[in-house]
Amino acid sequence: MAVKRPTEQNASVDELVEAIAKLTPEERVRLYRSGNFLALGSEFTHGKDLLNEAVKRALIGTSGDRREGERGRPWPKGVHIVAFLTECMRSIANGSQKSFKQAVDRRAEALTTDEGDGNPELSKAQHVQASVEAELVDREDQETKQKATEDDVAAIRKLFAQGDVVHEILDGEAAGMSTEDIREALGITATEYATARKRLRRTVDKHMPGRRLK
Repeated sequence: MAVKRPTEQNASVDELVEAIAKLTPEERVRLYRSGNFLALGSEFTHGKDLLNEAVKRALIGTSGDRREGERGRPWPKGVHIVAFLTECMRSIANGSQKSFKQAVDRRAEALTTDEGDGNPELSKAQHVQASVEAELVDREDQETKQKATEDDVAAIRKLFAQGDVVHEILDGEAAGMSTEDIREALGITATEYATARKRLRRTVDKHMPGRRLK
């Protein structure tokens, strides 16, 4: 028989809120990076969105105040908060990825008759929506563009020595962080940030002419 975990092992809402507030800039960057990777193929666009959802579910699970359809996950105090939120994001992303695939499969099945032909009635009823084929093509286009962007960034990184602040700036931008958040995480001034960005721009212009940076 399974042994139920004592409730005292789970954090209170105040303890959870305090732990989240005390996350260091470096820990936040690490969570954003993990979220960006885990969000691939899910409904979440950025790691920050996925992290926000993880925090929301942690608060719901810890408080026990769930509304219909909401899912929560309490924080066991014996687990480091970063590891806990990372696992939350992983679970949420996995569920989202499966839901997207299932939704596409259901629509593909609904738009096909038993003979394998397109169902004209269903197709007509959904003419204002993108077809399954269009959805898949759009998804592939997005993945192709993302892969090309990742390849470009990887090439740019090779232009700078390991430990160069430019690498950290690129990490922050990839995580969807604002300029202010990146500066705070790295502990650099506005002038130092601007200087690094200018050096990044000049190096890219020299070695990869025509490559545009945001």
